[in-house]
Order: sequence, then C-alpha cells, then structure tokens
Amino acid sequence: MIKYRLRGFIAPAILLGITYYFGWNAVHGKSGLEAQQAQKAQLAQAQAQYQAVHEQRQMWQTKIADLSGQSIHRDMLEEQAREVLNLADPGDIVIDLSSSRAAE
Repeated sequence: MIKYRLRGFIAPAILLGITYYFGWNAVHGKSGLEAQQAQKAQLAQAQAQYQAVHEQRQMWQTKIADLSGQSIHRDMLEEQAREVLNLADPGDIVIDLSSSRAAE
C-alpha cells in the first residue's frame, strides 16, 4: 500500500520540480526577466550617451564648417582670434574689473 501511494506522488513531484526549474530560469536565468530589465537599462544609458556625443559632434561640425574653406565668416574668425590671443579691438571699451574691486 505504501508503495502504491509513493508511485502516486512520484510523477507530480517530478513535474513540480521541472515546473519550478523552468519558472526560476524564466525569472532569474540568463535570458530571464531580470536580465531583460538590466539590458533595457544599459540600452537606455547607451542611447543617452550616444545622443550627447551626437550633439557634441554636430556642434563641432558646425564650427568647422563656419571656419573652413570659402565659408569663413569674418566676425566668427575675429571672435575666435580675440579669444585665443586675449586681445581687444581698439574701438572696444574695456573695463578691468580686478582693479575696480581692489579700489573698493
């Protein structure tokens, strides 16, 4: 009688074990739900980083196009030269803030 009852529990126990194994792998496995969430987060981070780099690249391409070849804008070239050389045009009004603060 005990043998007969054990045989009745063996098949459901094996099926429950198999179900548990596949269920656990569906959530925690290499291709499970947790792994998919981590991959989605990595994808969102990579897309944001790509967008930032793309915008910076567009900005540099615009600057280069403005300063290169036959499309040089005199104002932009002059602005860049003044910034690099730390010079001002003779017609500009320059106020030295460091000396006015020292007088106070």
